[in-house]
Amino acid sequence: MRTWAIQLGGLGGADGPRLAPLKRAPFGLLVIEPNDDDGQPWSRAEVEAAAQDKLLVAYLSVGAAEDYRRYWQPGWKPGQPEWILKADPDWPGNYDVAYWNPAWQKLALAGLDTLIDQGFHGVYLDLIDAYMRRPERPTARAEMVRWVCKIAAHAHARDPQFLIIPQNAPELLLDPGYAACVDAAAQEETFVYATDGVTEPERQTELLGSFKAWRKLGKPVLTLDYASNPGLISQTYSRARAAGLVPYVSVRNLDVLTPGR
Repeated sequence: MRTWAIQLGGLGGADGPRLAPLKRAPFGLLVIEPNDDDGQPWSRAEVEAAAQDKLLVAYLSVGAAEDYRRYWQPGWKPGQPEWILKADPDWPGNYDVAYWNPAWQKLALAGLDTLIDQGFHGVYLDLIDAYMRRPERPTARAEMVRWVCKIAAHAHARDPQFLIIPQNAPELLLDPGYAACVDAAAQEETFVYATDGVTEPERQTELLGSFKAWRKLGKPVLTLDYASNPGLISQTYSRARAAGLVPYVSVRNLDVLTPGR
């Protein structure tokens, strides 16, 4: 795999372009929302048509709940149900969840089943680093590893080739059992913070060290950086390629497909 991209919106609803433009997108792997901009799931026929010459992977947040998803019920708020912990002040409509809670896991796995039914080749798991928000819970990291592996086992029971791609928290590769459950790593802001903010040398060194371990196991590393400055974009692609990574540089809202390189 040498190219990838991610677009989480901007494909329209019933009257929009939908997935037709993706057929021409020159990427080996493409991550999209499982629903259109009206919140309705893409049909299996649409997914299969868009994925004729590429891997089409669906986004799924498994470490946070979102009040614009189809599963959200009127009256839900922190504490009701019990697995909704608190609102995320940085992302309106998003809520930290007790991802170890069986009720939340059942809800998320139902969403995973829908993605498989739609014909996606894999799932792009977000908020894996949510375990870092629970410093008061000594088991939080191990519970996230078990949760990701439970997702993988559930998916592979239906489709043994289904891809599991977690975003962020590459350090979990060091935890027993995690490597066997995932197929690749994705990481935001390795070289550039959103937007056009060069990351610290210490962060780059730490992440690049983690990526070497992933690549040693034969697992691709997909990087996602946010930049608009042409020179910075070129530099980011060059540095990532030199490190053996699969880079993509986009806008923060991820609502368009940038050209890629």
